[in-house]
Order: sequence, then C-alpha cells, then structure tokens
Amino acid sequence: MDWDTTINLGGFGNSAQMEWQTVKSWKSFTNFFDDAVRIDAVTYCESPELLLELFDQEDSALETMDVLIGDKDEYQSAVDDATVARRLERYYEEDKLTVRLKNRKIVHSKLYRIVAADETVTLIAGSANLSYNSWKNQTNSVVVFNTEVGSQLDQQFKQWIEHHRDEYADTIFMEDLAAELEDLDDEEEVERRIELWIDNRNTQLSEQGEIHSNVGQELEALGDEVDHVVSVTDDPDDADEVVSIDPERIEPEDGSNDNGEQSETDSAEGITAVKTPEYSITLSTQGYENDGYLDQMETDLKRRGADVGADAITTPVEGYTNYLQTRYDVPKMWIDEENQRVHLQHGEHHRILTADHEPDPDLLDAALENIENYIKTIDRWGETNNAKAVKAHLYEGVLYGLWAPFVNLYAKQFYGSVTLDNALQYLYIFGESDAGKDKFTEFVLRLVSDDLVRGGADADDVGKNQIRSLRNIDTVFPYVVSDISKQKIERIDTLRNFWQDSWHPSNEIAYPTLIFTSNDSRPNDWFRNRAKMLHFDVAFPSNPEDEGFYKAQEDLNTILDARNPIFSYVSRRILMDKRYLDAGGTVDDVRQVFLEFYERADREIPKFFPKEPANRKYNIGKRKWKQAYERGDVTFDRRENRLIAEFDLEPHELYSYRKTLPTKMRPEKSGRSIIIKNPDGFEEWIELAELEEDDDAAGSKGFLSRLLS
Repeated sequence: MDWDTTINLGGFGNSAQMEWQTVKSWKSFTNFFDDAVRIDAVTYCESPELLLELFDQEDSALETMDVLIGDKDEYQSAVDDATVARRLERYYEEDKLTVRLKNRKIVHSKLYRIVAADETVTLIAGSANLSYNSWKNQTNSVVVFNTEVGSQLDQQFKQWIEHHRDEYADTIFMEDLAAELEDLDDEEEVERRIELWIDNRNTQLSEQGEIHSNVGQELEALGDEVDHVVSVTDDPDDADEVVSIDPERIEPEDGSNDNGEQSETDSAEGITAVKTPEYSITLSTQGYENDGYLDQMETDLKRRGADVGADAITTPVEGYTNYLQTRYDVPKMWIDEENQRVHLQHGEHHRILTADHEPDPDLLDAALENIENYIKTIDRWGETNNAKAVKAHLYEGVLYGLWAPFVNLYAKQFYGSVTLDNALQYLYIFGESDAGKDKFTEFVLRLVSDDLVRGGADADDVGKNQIRSLRNIDTVFPYVVSDISKQKIERIDTLRNFWQDSWHPSNEIAYPTLIFTSNDSRPNDWFRNRAKMLHFDVAFPSNPEDEGFYKAQEDLNTILDARNPIFSYVSRRILMDKRYLDAGGTVDDVRQVFLEFYERADREIPKFFPKEPANRKYNIGKRKWKQAYERGDVTFDRRENRLIAEFDLEPHELYSYRKTLPTKMRPEKSGRSIIIKNPDGFEEWIELAELEEDDDAAGSKGFLSRLLS
C-alpha cells in the first residue's frame, strides 16, 4: 500500500509532494530515473556496468551521474570486459560518470537525488539499492519528495549527499586508468594498459617487479602482525632473544660475559629477535606472460617448500626471503612510514629496526665507542701516510651505510626537481687489496641488519641484468658489491640512469642504493658524478707472516661481534623527525643525528669525525696535485680564462690527474698538458686543500698564488 500526501514544508520555503512507497521490483524502482538528466546518489551497486545501462535505456535523457558506492571493496574486479572499461573511462573523462569508492567505513545510507529537464527534482531516502541482486527476494520501503531544483529542501538534501562524499569516499573510480591513458597515442598500447588494469596489474612495473611488489605487500601486512611481538624493549624477560647492552661495553652476540655466563643488567636495552610465526604468503600468477622468469621462481620456491598451483604460489615466508637472499644477494627490508618503523625479514627472523624510545646516554656512549674502536684499528694495525683522512673516510662510509635504507624517502622529495641519479649517490670505496674493504662492508651490514647480514654480492656475479633486477625486488636494504673492477662498472650502463629511467613515487616499489668496493681508483666521469668516492689509503696485515696479523684479526673480530643497536636509534630520528622532507640532507642528515648522539652521550667528538663530507674535506686529488707540484712534475701558466698545467711526465700518466679534478673545472688533456677551463674553480678547490691540511695556511700566501708566481 502506498501513501500519497501533499505537505507544505514551510520550513523549507516551498511545497513538496511526499510519498511513502513500498517498492517491489527493479522495474518499479528504476521508473524514478526515466526522466533524469542528472543523478546524485549514495547507494550500493555491485557492478559499474549497471551504471552504464542507465545511460543506455531507451529514450534516456541522462547526462551526468555521481554515485558513492557504500559497500564494495574490490570494485575494479567487477569489470572484466575491455569494452566496458573503455566506456567507463571515457564517461569519466567526459565528466558524465563519477563513481566514488568508500573509504574504510561501510556506508549503509541509500540516498538519491534525481533532477529532470524541467528543473523538478525527486529526492529518495530509504533501503533501496541500485542493484539487480537486491530485488530478487526483497521489497524496499522509501520516502519520496518531489520538489524544485534549488529549493531549501533540495539544498538540504544536496548537503546531506555532499557530507557523505566528504566523510566516506576517498577514491574516484577510473581516475587511475584515465591518468594511464591520457598521453598515449598508440592504440595497441592503450588496449594493453586497459587489459592490465582489468587484471588489477600495475602498468608501470615489469612483470618481475609486479610479482615482487605483490609479495612485498603481503610481507608488509605480515609486519603488522609481527608488530605485536617484536619491538625494542627495556625488559629482557619480555623478549624471545635480547641484545643486552652493558653500560660499560657492548656485549658480544650471545649476551654472555667473560665467564660464559648470561649477562644480567638492570637496564638492558636492544632489539628483540624472534622467529616469524608460521605464516605463508600467496601470490597470484594468473595473467602473467611466462618468459622463463616465473618458471625459475616457481622452481626455486618449490625447492624451499612452496605449493605451486596453476594460478598461484603459496610459500612460507622463510622460503621466499631465503630465495630473495640467495638469488639477489640482498634481504627484504621495508619502511612503514605510517608507523615510523624499519622492518627486516631475513629467513625465519623478523626485526623491527626502529627503537620505540630515545637511547640511554650510557648505551649510546657504548655504541659510539664501538664504531670509533673499529675505525681506530687504523692506528693500531694499519699503515698509512694520512691516518686522520683515512679514519674520516671510514666514518663517512659508516654514515652512508646507516643512511642507505632511507634512500627512497629522499627520492620522493627530489622527484621532479633534480636528477635522481646525481642526488642519490652510490658509494664507491677504493683502496689496495689489504685496505680492509670487505671487513668494512661486513661491519656496516651488521650494523644495519642487527647482525643478521654480513656480506653482499660477488663482482663476478654482477652485470647489467643483476643491476636491472634490483629495480624489481622491492627492498631498501643496501646492495653491496665487493671487488668490482672499474672497467666492469663502466660497462654496466644501467648505472647511468638507475633511478631516473624507471623510479616513480606511484610505483610502490622500492629500490636499494648501491655500495661498491674496488682495488681500482677512479672510474669514468659519468660514474664519479653519481658516486660518493671514499679512499681507504691504508694497509692492514693480510698474511699470517705479517707482523701483528693474528692479534689484528682477534682485535677486529671482537669489535665486529659486538651487537650494536645504533641503527635502531638513527632510524627513530630520521623517521620520527621526518628529516627527509627537507630534501637537502641525505647522508648529512645522519651526520647531524650522530652529532646529536655525541651531545646526548656527553662524549667527546673525535677529531676524525667528518663534520662535513670526508670525500670533500680530505680529497686525494688535491693532495696528488700538490705533491706533483712540490716534486716539480707540473708547472702552471694562466692564459686569459684558462689555466694550463704542463707536466714533465709521460702523456698516459696525465689521465689519473685529470680524473681527480671535479667535472665543473672542465679539464681537457692535450699531450703533456691539462687545460683547466675553469681556473677560478681550480683555485678555490686547491686553496681549500691548503687550508684543510695546513693550520698555518690561512695566514700564508695562497698555494695557487705561489705556484703562479
């Protein structure tokens, strides 16, 4: 039974006909839309194709429709036809159809505002859904108002719908696909993108990248579960394993004292270490073109306990992360920006590598002492002509390693304003074979991983394909390559545009930064422009017959085996303070954090701590040029806007001198001379070397002035 009553709603300033109706069929409900030119709605609709049908009805005058879908999470999955997707995208582009998807909150409201061509408007509130399925075995009661566009009742109803949009909708359906297709002219590529969109595939990523990105999302969801059991704790009784920190010193890995007994401290702090619960992750493989990569991945994962089906792989977390470590020489690490935490999944172990409190000053003092003690092995066991410079370079490398996991946060800030490959430098460490480069990378990796990771990749296994793959595996853990030749680096042209070619903030896949060690001095200009170059100009005992070899090894291993939680406090500062938002700091942000740590620990800053980049302050090239001048190997002549450096050396020997000059000096080799086209830049560069290395230089005649006089 229907009630039909005309009520004068004086509070709204207009008359309106109000009806209570029990609507019993889909046809009787859609009759309300017959004369509509515009529809605004908050409702449930199981299929976006149904919305197109309202435009397609015979004699339909419908021009625009704006619908909030109150309870449909996977709305995109309801589109399985490219023609339908194309029409929906076109209607969105033409502002004919706007579909708003709910946020986390389910919306049960059913509101319809139906505007006709004669400026009358029908307003409906009740239980009726815009859905076929809702009418099979149901009836719905609604209240219907008929009024005029712009009436107070109409305005109030519009505000009601707008409130729902503002509060409960956060995504516009088809907006992502429209953005993908906007600049595409190739019809074949348009069709490919639409098909990928229908399969809910990321069109910006390669299939390899998409596979690992999806696994990464599963692992990150797992991280939310592990959050409940893994944290930095003050109470060792609360943790499965605890890194105990004695205020007097940092304890070895097993937490035992010199007598082999378990340490007991009143204020033990550190990072808990637990096995990941017996979780598995499932990866859909449906729709992927199998070019051999997926086959190989399935084989490797099956060997590690995965269940490989026709359309999906279900694998234990431990199996996947073991595969990642073995296949790519890097573990899975990610940053949860929302909760301000760094996560590491390594085999069966999960770490949250971000402290939930500021460090105790005594603990911080011990952690800094551990790092200094490592660097001071140069004084105890190393042979070098410039100990202060080498120690500064080692410390600079430590700062870089602790910064490396945050590189993608900085990429987001730099994106679109600077060339990423110039701003996000690689780290290149060079020195002789006995310069301690491998032990250095072990020390840094153990700091960053809470002692889980100790090595990286062998240079023999690294090439273009391996470097390219790093863009797809979705990890922020630094990728370390040991003993690579400069010739090999120069052949890996992927390094020229590692970031710029493919990284994008919307990809939701992280890239690792890269650390290289080499016995060779300086690769070509293009690589030097993209790298922080550190020189380990030192020799350690490397042969059992060398004096002090065994004692040096014992000393070094004791330092390496100490569990140092410094990274958990660095990550706390970087993430909580959002230092990366300044987009100007990179490694300098960690440098400032360390200066704050020294102040908090009330510990004297060592003279070798690099308060500015060590590669700039202690530059091997400056020293090389000065020494050549002092030996009489080079003379200088200023000719207008050029400085001519004439060498008394064989022409091939000049290449090493040209390479040491910053590219902004525009050096050019000509026979036995190097022409410097930016002499003022050279003067500034060489004079800084004078001031940095000679405390009395500030009051003396400048170096360049002396050499030109």
